[in-house]
Amino acid sequence: MRTNAPIAQQCMLSIKAFAKINLYLDVISRYPDGYHQLESIMQSVSLFDLIKITPSKEISVTCTEKNLCQESNLAFKVAELLRELTGKDSLGATINIIKNIPVAAGLAGGSADAAATLIGLNILWDLGLSLAELQEIGIKIGADVPFCLAGGTMLAEGRGERLIRLTPMPQVEFVLITPPLHVSTAEVYKLLDQKALPPMNRKDQFIASLSRGVVGEIARSLGNLLEAVTIADRPIITKIKEMAIEAGGAAALMTGSGPTVFVLCQDKDLADKVANTIRSYDQSFFVEVVRPVNQGVEVIQT
Repeated sequence: MRTNAPIAQQCMLSIKAFAKINLYLDVISRYPDGYHQLESIMQSVSLFDLIKITPSKEISVTCTEKNLCQESNLAFKVAELLRELTGKDSLGATINIIKNIPVAAGLAGGSADAAATLIGLNILWDLGLSLAELQEIGIKIGADVPFCLAGGTMLAEGRGERLIRLTPMPQVEFVLITPPLHVSTAEVYKLLDQKALPPMNRKDQFIASLSRGVVGEIARSLGNLLEAVTIADRPIITKIKEMAIEAGGAAALMTGSGPTVFVLCQDKDLADKVANTIRSYDQSFFVEVVRPVNQGVEVIQT
């Protein structure tokens, strides 16, 4: 998390909420309450939503995605929960979200927006909560929120609440490719349980590769246990991966429960080549060249 300067009596906050990808995602077991024990290595990337927050008497959330306004948006739930937990019932805010991160795509767009809202309201309402305290609140909203508050390159364990900072990714480029498909995360995990796929148990291998910083080695260590479940009846994801590798990508992997595929590229020229190949194949795909960033949220004073 970065702020340009201490902000008091702020009239408006503009906050970047960065997307994430799963460089590695393993499902270890299932808890009695139905949640899954995960081992995930997550990376913030330069694609971001823009959150604008201004003081108000009530809580109001608008979004460029019209079906994600007011109560349907995680930002609204964050504001209500934060007000309840801190006893600041009289405080409000107008929250406007400009979406750039594809919705329901495995990129944690909603969680990133929730994290940015937590950071923004902590400043606007002068709550003085620490990052750790915000993360304790964030996990009540979503498993990816604690990571999105911190960002960078991190190992997340448990439900996502246990975070360990790792060696940063080397200077590479990623191509994000999102076909116009709907993927239900709940359904993917249900099918995973039915298939009883064993854990990959390659976390330590990936962390060792990351510490050495060799792109080819990192590419060979990528993994996502959910990918096999999601692509079973979605052959277009396999097609995207094949085209990306043929165009020069070092590796291609689905992030989260999908449908977004990220392509790891050695440099910008290769990333642009991969992106142009996919755009030429189908213009309905969301395609964006991004880079790793070392934060989950960036506050801009305006």
